[in-house]
Amino acid sequence: MGRLSEVDIQALGLEQVEGRIKSVDPSTGVITIERSGREEVDLLTDPSTTIYITGAMGALTDLEEGAPIRASFELDGPRNLARWVEIPRDEAPPPPPPDPPAASPVDGGPAPDRPAVNAPPGGAAP
Repeated sequence: MGRLSEVDIQALGLEQVEGRIKSVDPSTGVITIERSGREEVDLLTDPSTTIYITGAMGALTDLEEGAPIRASFELDGPRNLARWVEIPRDEAPPPPPPDPPAASPVDGGPAPDRPAVNAPPGGAAP
């Protein structure tokens, strides 16, 4: 999703919140977001709320506690009605995968893909 500026969001009559997911209640559709300073904001989702998970469409059940979140909402009486919710992509690239462990023989002999250290040419042991 292309990122909207605060001016764009305000022009649409929406508010914006960023923080971390404190809790998600799929039965009520409520996401509690913890902002810096421990302030909490409850957002009510409905079928028109769009959820993005690292750039792809997602569902309320895909949201995990502790994940960073950004959302827009409109005030609907006493409720904060979520219009879209986004779990942003990581800015840093993921670390490279670890090297696979070297094969080790069970019986103490050389690994099957490696010749014996003292083997003569041709591979036959003395």
